[in-house]
Amino acid sequence: MRQQLFRVLCAALWLSSCADQATAPRQEYRFPDANVAPDSILEAVNRIESQPPQGPVNAGTLKGIYMGLYYNRKGSYRQARKEFGRSLEAVDQHTPPVVKCRIYLGLGNAAKNLAEYPEALKMFSEALRHSGTDSLMKAGIHGNIAQAFQLHDDPKQAIVHLNEARAFSGSHVETPAYLKLLHTLANVYGMSGNTDSALMLDAEGLAIARRINAPAYESSFLDNKANCFMYTSRPDSARWYLRQSMRIDSVQGDVKQMSDTWMSLGYLEDMQGRPAQAVAMIHRGIRLADSCGYRNGAMEGWKALAALHEKAGAYQLALQTNARYHGIRDSIADERKDAAVAEWKAVYETSRKEDKLRVQALQLRQQRQTIWGVSVSCLLLLGGGYYAYRRTRLRKERRYREVLLAREQEAAREIVVAEEAERKRIAADLHDGIGQTLTAAWLNLQAVQPKLAALEQADADLLGTTMKLVGESCAEIRQISHNMMPAMLLYHGLIPAMQELVSRLHDARLDASLSVDMGAFRLEKGTELIVYRIIQECVNNVVRHAQATAIYISITADETELALMIEDNGKGVAQNLPDGRQGMGMQNIRSRVHYLHGSVEWSSASDGAGTLVAIHIPTNP
Repeated sequence: MRQQLFRVLCAALWLSSCADQATAPRQEYRFPDANVAPDSILEAVNRIESQPPQGPVNAGTLKGIYMGLYYNRKGSYRQARKEFGRSLEAVDQHTPPVVKCRIYLGLGNAAKNLAEYPEALKMFSEALRHSGTDSLMKAGIHGNIAQAFQLHDDPKQAIVHLNEARAFSGSHVETPAYLKLLHTLANVYGMSGNTDSALMLDAEGLAIARRINAPAYESSFLDNKANCFMYTSRPDSARWYLRQSMRIDSVQGDVKQMSDTWMSLGYLEDMQGRPAQAVAMIHRGIRLADSCGYRNGAMEGWKALAALHEKAGAYQLALQTNARYHGIRDSIADERKDAAVAEWKAVYETSRKEDKLRVQALQLRQQRQTIWGVSVSCLLLLGGGYYAYRRTRLRKERRYREVLLAREQEAAREIVVAEEAERKRIAADLHDGIGQTLTAAWLNLQAVQPKLAALEQADADLLGTTMKLVGESCAEIRQISHNMMPAMLLYHGLIPAMQELVSRLHDARLDASLSVDMGAFRLEKGTELIVYRIIQECVNNVVRHAQATAIYISITADETELALMIEDNGKGVAQNLPDGRQGMGMQNIRSRVHYLHGSVEWSSASDGAGTLVAIHIPTNP
């Protein structure tokens, strides 16, 4: 279902908290919600400039908040982030936490609409930290976090925060925060294919939005219904609801939403076999997206146009629009990479300063302990002093070993996480980068194919061979991407992923069998991923080096232990090799098993007839 803007403020009434709550009076701060027109927000800014507020919140802070809300309503999210940033710079020690919460909420909102989801989640976490005891405020923030995960294609995590939001909402249903919750939950159901449930939630939200006069939410729920009808083959109903949503967005001046609606109308025309109308509407949506800086929308529009041109056989236009799509996508990726590098540098410098301060504090503490020890040694007997010294030393050694073990575990965890992140990045780059390039080359060659009759036989044979090689390369790129980040593991778990792996081994002419005995026991998601990588590495070693014709994989688990056994009939491996002579595959297996607090053993027959790998991992370390 189409990604929606965050166009609502989670609370209409904010209560300040003063430094001395026992004596200071409470002051109310009212901020405009999603139904207020942008011009009305500018009028409020003029009032702030002409009549500066009296109280703990200075005019600069309030003006930055209002201007950030204004640019959010206009779809200028980068400018909105600048204004909220200026407001954050203007806060001081007297600024109430609820006002800081509003600023961080605005920053998270802008980052989310720019598809910078890690930054958005960071800002929403800060908003939660300053939200105090306001349950409605917390409900709204959790609703925003859920939407960020939904837009990032993580519906399971979105549902977790939606449940948090519902718990904080209580009986307050006719509020913008509850509408936001309903809207996000309807999107999650729609993404999961539960169209009937999504339509029921949309109908409830539409009724509430009309009762409390919230046209922005009314447009969102109308758009949700349109998408449900579009993808259940009811185009007339879908078109009617899209037009109704467009009418409201035009009145509200929401350019970004109008861009999305025009693109949805284009997709609808394509589904009904009218490609010319589809191209025209998507072009209109791209122009609106460019006018408000909505680069993700423009990127998706160019991608859809490339697919339309390819389907129509206009390969030159398909290549041109595909290049526009890649240009925007690469630009967004470069900006995110530069921002991540800058953030890493800042964190690194801060960590160095903190380490230096800790070293200085440790040195000072050690000096004090030395002086204390010398003074006490003059008063106590030699035996008592020696006993105290030994006891202190043993305690430090124990603490040192505990810290060292914790650091080793953390280092192992970071290595595993980094490996998986790099696999995911490389898989995406192979599929979306090299794969797209090879596909474009294959399209070019197909465009030349009708001219084979005009070529000499040798040239025609060479062209046919080239087309075959490029097609095989495309298939191989897709297979490599799938191996590096298997969808079956991510969405269905370890056992279905292992069954798929065994089926591919059969395709590679290797007699493979799988035995599973886990009963009702289930591993955690992260543990399943590591166990899959361990078995995958063992299987890769067999395929590449063992010259085997058969492999047997056994998985057994209960509440105390997970046991893995991988056995082949290959040539075996040399045992008791030093670490420096072990291959990368064996080292990777050892590091992953060590991270799970387990043990691994290799056993080969004396005549080289096969290898057995036995792995034991505690399930409750």
